[in-house]
Amino acid sequence: MAKCILFVVLAVLGCLGTQVSEAQPMQDTIPHTVVHEVLHNTESLRALSFEAGPMKFVPFIAPSYTPEMKFLLTAGGLITFTFDRKDPGLLRSSIPFSYGKSTNGSTQLSIKANLYFRDDKFRLTGEIWHKDMPDNYYGVGYDAGRRTPRSDSTSAYHRNWRRIYGKFVWQFKQRYFIGGIYDFNSTKASELNPLMQQDADMLQYGDTLENRGLGVVWQFDSRDVPVNAYTGLFLDMSVIKYGRALGAASDFWVIDLDYRQYAPVGRRRTVAWEVRSRGCLGDVPWTELSQIGTPWDLRGYTWGQYRDELMVYAMGEYRHMFNRRTPNKHGSMDSRLGFATWIGFGAVAPDIASIPNLLPNAGIGLRFETEKRSNVRLDYGVGLNSNAFYATFYEAF
Repeated sequence: MAKCILFVVLAVLGCLGTQVSEAQPMQDTIPHTVVHEVLHNTESLRALSFEAGPMKFVPFIAPSYTPEMKFLLTAGGLITFTFDRKDPGLLRSSIPFSYGKSTNGSTQLSIKANLYFRDDKFRLTGEIWHKDMPDNYYGVGYDAGRRTPRSDSTSAYHRNWRRIYGKFVWQFKQRYFIGGIYDFNSTKASELNPLMQQDADMLQYGDTLENRGLGVVWQFDSRDVPVNAYTGLFLDMSVIKYGRALGAASDFWVIDLDYRQYAPVGRRRTVAWEVRSRGCLGDVPWTELSQIGTPWDLRGYTWGQYRDELMVYAMGEYRHMFNRRTPNKHGSMDSRLGFATWIGFGAVAPDIASIPNLLPNAGIGLRFETEKRSNVRLDYGVGLNSNAFYATFYEAF
């Protein structure tokens, strides 16, 4: 199914290719003096993006490495466009997507969306995932994740996982948003190892689960460009109810709190920090427990090794885009290259009062700007006895 979906996506992009190739380069459509002023004016970046044309497509192919998928070759691209070309203040919508195959036989399809409508009164963010892969389950809690050895007889199994997630919000007051969430995911676990077959959570919930949830979300967003902010504040608070009445495996709640802030420390140089918690209440299946180790939090850990009812983490990141020694043909001193480095820590626990030892994290990454304020990021992260290398679009937060 993943290959069929990828074929459809690439076929659509092929049809759009002619329109994209005919669009003039962004800065060629604007006088050099105007470009120079716009590049020094953060608020004008939206108008500059608008001038890039109705649609742009940036393809990519890159290797990466994660502890759970080993060496992965990923191909995909980024589509950017605007829903209203007559509104120069409307943020450009984007759809990054990728398909990867790894040396351990894993396949992964990922499609994400950041869509902005009608004077930014409405926003839709969503994800579609499909993973078919050899995986490892270490159990629930910090101790299980830390002490369970990784082997065919203690942690290995095969996982087929799918997810469709959407968040739709309405800007009811300047910078304030409210809306709803829909989440569907399914997990089919097979080839269970002997230890996993005896795990209490596995015995309680089984090896095949489907979960559906509906929720509400409140946001405050003063970021200049959400996918790569130089300045601003972002707050997101959401509550999702999963229940048997909706087709879930059990009844439980998920409460997610996310705080991000960005401060410029020079032109195209930013210090960013994030504090986030995700807590579960009720009859929570082992597949839905809060986890650390994704490409958007503590990069460097195995995704799913540490899981429990509560996950918390804090991280700070420095982002630096280089300047050119001489102007390019458009008169700009901006280089497409940059880097980022971060440090953070996190924890998983049954509740806030029983957090065990913290999980440290640090890393460094390369940035390549495909268009204004849109980067490909190559990150190398290090955790506790683990490391990983990621290649994807946009910043981690």
